Amino acid sequence: MNNISAMKDTYLAKHHRNVCQYSLIIAKAVNVPNKSIKTIQQAALLHDIGKIGIPNKILFKPKNLTHAEWQIMMLHPLIGAELLSSDSLNNEVVESIKHHHERWDGTGYPDGLVRKDIPLAARIITVADSYDAMTTSRPYGKIFSKRDALEEITLCAGTQFDPELAGIFVSLITDSQYSDELYAKRSLTMNL
Repeated sequence: MNNISAMKDTYLAKHHRNVCQYSLIIAKAVNVPNKSIKTIQQAALLHDIGKIGIPNKILFKPKNLTHAEWQIMMLHPLIGAELLSSDSLNNEVVESIKHHHERWDGTGYPDGLVRKDIPLAARIITVADSYDAMTTSRPYGKIFSKRDALEEITLCAGTQFDPELAGIFVSLITDSQYSDELYAKRSLTMNL
Protein backbone atom coordinates (compact mmCIF):
# COMPACT_ATOMS: atom_id res chain seq x y z
CA MET A 1 0.00 0.00 0.00
CA ASN A 2 2.91 2.36 0.69
CA ASN A 3 4.13 1.84 -2.88
CA ILE A 4 0.75 2.93 -4.24
CA SER A 5 0.73 6.02 -2.01
CA ALA A 6 4.25 6.92 -3.12
CA MET A 7 3.28 6.37 -6.77
CA LYS A 8 0.23 8.60 -6.27
CA ASP A 9 2.37 11.37 -4.78
CA THR A 10 5.12 11.10 -7.42
CA TYR A 11 2.76 10.94 -10.39
CA LEU A 12 0.60 13.81 -9.16
CA ALA A 13 3.60 15.99 -8.32
CA LYS A 14 5.10 15.54 -11.80
CA HIS A 15 1.72 15.99 -13.46
CA HIS A 16 1.02 19.19 -11.50
CA ARG A 17 4.41 20.66 -12.42
CA ASN A 18 3.91 19.84 -16.10
CA VAL A 19 0.37 21.24 -16.15
CA CYS A 20 1.61 24.39 -14.43
CA GLN A 21 4.37 24.82 -17.01
CA TYR A 22 2.00 24.35 -19.96
CA SER A 23 -0.64 26.60 -18.36
CA LEU A 24 1.85 29.43 -17.87
CA ILE A 25 2.92 29.14 -21.51
CA ILE A 26 -0.69 29.57 -22.64
CA ALA A 27 -1.37 32.37 -20.13
CA LYS A 28 1.65 34.37 -21.25
CA ALA A 29 0.80 33.84 -24.92
CA VAL A 30 -2.66 35.38 -24.40
CA ASN A 31 -1.24 38.25 -22.30
CA VAL A 32 -2.92 37.36 -19.03
CA PRO A 33 -2.17 40.07 -16.40
CA ASN A 34 0.46 39.23 -13.75
CA LYS A 35 -2.13 38.94 -10.96
CA SER A 36 -4.04 36.34 -12.97
CA ILE A 37 -0.79 34.52 -13.86
CA LYS A 38 -0.30 33.85 -10.15
CA THR A 39 -3.87 32.51 -9.91
CA ILE A 40 -3.28 30.21 -12.88
CA GLN A 41 0.02 29.02 -11.44
CA GLN A 42 -1.52 28.19 -8.06
CA ALA A 43 -4.58 26.51 -9.58
CA ALA A 44 -2.46 24.47 -12.02
CA LEU A 45 -0.17 23.26 -9.24
CA LEU A 46 -3.17 22.16 -7.18
CA HIS A 47 -5.77 21.25 -9.83
CA ASP A 48 -5.89 17.52 -9.02
CA ILE A 49 -5.40 17.83 -5.25
CA GLY A 50 -8.87 16.34 -4.81
CA LYS A 51 -7.55 13.00 -6.08
CA ILE A 52 -6.17 12.41 -2.60
CA GLY A 53 -9.80 11.68 -1.70
CA ILE A 54 -10.22 9.09 -4.46
CA PRO A 55 -9.55 5.46 -3.47
CA ASN A 56 -6.30 4.08 -4.90
CA LYS A 57 -8.13 1.08 -6.39
CA ILE A 58 -10.03 3.54 -8.61
CA LEU A 59 -7.24 6.05 -9.21
CA PHE A 60 -4.76 3.39 -10.33
CA LYS A 61 -7.10 0.91 -11.97
CA PRO A 62 -5.34 -0.25 -15.14
CA LYS A 63 -8.61 -0.93 -16.98
CA ASN A 64 -11.61 1.21 -17.85
CA LEU A 65 -13.57 2.45 -14.86
CA THR A 66 -17.11 1.21 -14.29
CA HIS A 67 -19.89 3.80 -14.33
CA ALA A 68 -19.95 3.83 -10.51
CA GLU A 69 -16.16 4.24 -10.32
CA TRP A 70 -16.27 7.05 -12.88
CA GLN A 71 -18.89 8.85 -10.77
CA ILE A 72 -16.48 8.71 -7.82
CA MET A 73 -13.54 9.90 -9.96
CA MET A 74 -15.62 12.86 -11.14
CA LEU A 75 -15.80 14.08 -7.53
CA HIS A 76 -12.13 15.06 -7.40
CA PRO A 77 -12.63 18.69 -8.53
CA LEU A 78 -15.27 19.18 -5.82
CA ILE A 79 -13.09 17.46 -3.22
CA GLY A 80 -10.15 19.68 -4.18
CA ALA A 81 -12.24 22.85 -4.05
CA GLU A 82 -13.63 21.84 -0.67
CA LEU A 83 -10.17 21.05 0.71
CA LEU A 84 -8.84 24.43 -0.38
CA SER A 85 -11.88 26.63 0.26
CA SER A 86 -10.89 27.25 3.87
CA ASP A 87 -7.27 27.90 2.93
CA SER A 88 -5.80 31.34 2.28
CA LEU A 89 -6.06 30.88 -1.50
CA ASN A 90 -8.22 33.36 -3.34
CA ASN A 91 -11.61 32.27 -4.61
CA GLU A 92 -10.45 32.36 -8.26
CA VAL A 93 -7.93 29.60 -7.53
CA VAL A 94 -10.57 27.46 -5.81
CA GLU A 95 -13.11 28.03 -8.61
CA SER A 96 -10.51 27.19 -11.26
CA ILE A 97 -9.72 23.91 -9.50
CA LYS A 98 -13.42 23.15 -9.18
CA HIS A 99 -14.06 23.77 -12.89
CA HIS A 100 -10.97 22.33 -14.61
CA HIS A 101 -13.09 19.48 -16.07
CA GLU A 102 -15.76 21.72 -17.54
CA ARG A 103 -16.01 21.59 -21.32
CA TRP A 104 -16.44 24.45 -23.78
CA ASP A 105 -19.69 22.88 -25.05
CA GLY A 106 -21.20 22.54 -21.54
CA THR A 107 -20.93 18.76 -21.23
CA GLY A 108 -18.21 18.81 -18.55
CA TYR A 109 -18.42 18.52 -14.78
CA PRO A 110 -19.22 19.34 -12.02
CA ASP A 111 -21.58 22.16 -13.07
CA GLY A 112 -21.90 21.88 -16.85
CA LEU A 113 -20.61 25.42 -17.38
CA VAL A 114 -20.35 26.57 -20.98
CA ARG A 115 -17.88 28.69 -22.92
CA LYS A 116 -16.74 31.84 -21.13
CA ASP A 117 -18.82 31.00 -18.05
CA ILE A 118 -15.88 28.69 -17.30
CA PRO A 119 -13.14 30.67 -15.51
CA LEU A 120 -10.23 31.53 -17.82
CA ALA A 121 -7.73 29.77 -15.54
CA ALA A 122 -9.84 26.59 -15.68
CA ARG A 123 -10.06 26.78 -19.49
CA ILE A 124 -6.28 27.13 -19.71
CA ILE A 125 -5.68 24.30 -17.24
CA THR A 126 -8.07 22.04 -19.17
CA VAL A 127 -5.88 22.24 -22.28
CA ALA A 128 -2.63 21.81 -20.34
CA ASP A 129 -4.01 18.98 -18.20
CA SER A 130 -5.34 17.08 -21.19
CA TYR A 131 -2.09 17.38 -23.12
CA ASP A 132 0.01 16.21 -20.20
CA ALA A 133 -2.38 13.34 -19.44
CA MET A 134 -2.17 12.18 -23.05
CA THR A 135 1.63 12.41 -23.34
CA THR A 136 2.75 11.14 -19.92
CA SER A 137 3.03 7.58 -18.69
CA ARG A 138 0.17 6.86 -16.28
CA PRO A 139 -1.15 3.80 -14.52
CA TYR A 140 -4.11 3.80 -16.93
CA GLY A 141 -4.67 4.81 -20.53
CA LYS A 142 -2.39 4.74 -23.53
CA ILE A 143 0.34 7.27 -24.17
CA PHE A 144 -0.17 9.49 -27.21
CA SER A 145 2.71 10.77 -29.30
CA LYS A 146 3.15 14.54 -29.19
CA ARG A 147 1.69 14.78 -32.69
CA ASP A 148 -1.35 12.62 -31.88
CA ALA A 149 -2.03 14.57 -28.69
CA LEU A 150 -1.91 17.87 -30.58
CA GLU A 151 -4.25 16.43 -33.22
CA GLU A 152 -6.67 15.39 -30.46
CA ILE A 153 -6.59 18.89 -28.97
CA THR A 154 -7.23 20.37 -32.42
CA LEU A 155 -10.09 17.92 -33.00
CA CYS A 156 -11.68 18.79 -29.63
CA ALA A 157 -11.28 22.57 -29.98
CA GLY A 158 -14.75 24.06 -29.74
CA THR A 159 -16.23 21.06 -27.93
CA GLN A 160 -13.93 20.13 -25.05
CA PHE A 161 -11.55 23.08 -25.28
CA ASP A 162 -11.78 26.82 -25.72
CA PRO A 163 -10.92 26.95 -29.44
CA GLU A 164 -8.73 30.05 -29.14
CA LEU A 165 -6.65 28.63 -26.28
CA ALA A 166 -6.39 25.21 -27.95
CA GLY A 167 -5.18 26.79 -31.20
CA ILE A 168 -2.58 28.88 -29.42
CA PHE A 169 -1.29 25.91 -27.45
CA VAL A 170 -1.05 23.70 -30.53
CA SER A 171 0.82 26.45 -32.41
CA LEU A 172 3.29 26.96 -29.57
CA ILE A 173 3.99 23.27 -29.01
CA THR A 174 4.29 22.67 -32.77
CA ASP A 175 7.01 25.35 -33.02
CA SER A 176 10.04 23.05 -32.98
CA GLN A 177 12.52 25.45 -31.35
CA TYR A 178 10.07 26.32 -28.62
CA SER A 179 9.02 22.70 -28.19
CA ASP A 180 12.63 21.49 -27.80
CA GLU A 181 13.25 24.06 -25.06
CA LEU A 182 10.03 23.10 -23.31
CA TYR A 183 10.77 19.38 -23.38
CA ALA A 184 14.28 20.01 -22.02
CA LYS A 185 12.74 21.91 -19.09
CA ARG A 186 10.09 19.23 -18.62
CA SER A 187 12.73 16.50 -18.49
CA LEU A 188 14.61 18.42 -15.81
CA THR A 189 11.50 18.90 -13.65
CA MET A 190 10.49 15.26 -14.05
CA ASN A 191 13.84 14.22 -12.56
CA LEU A 192 13.41 16.34 -9.42
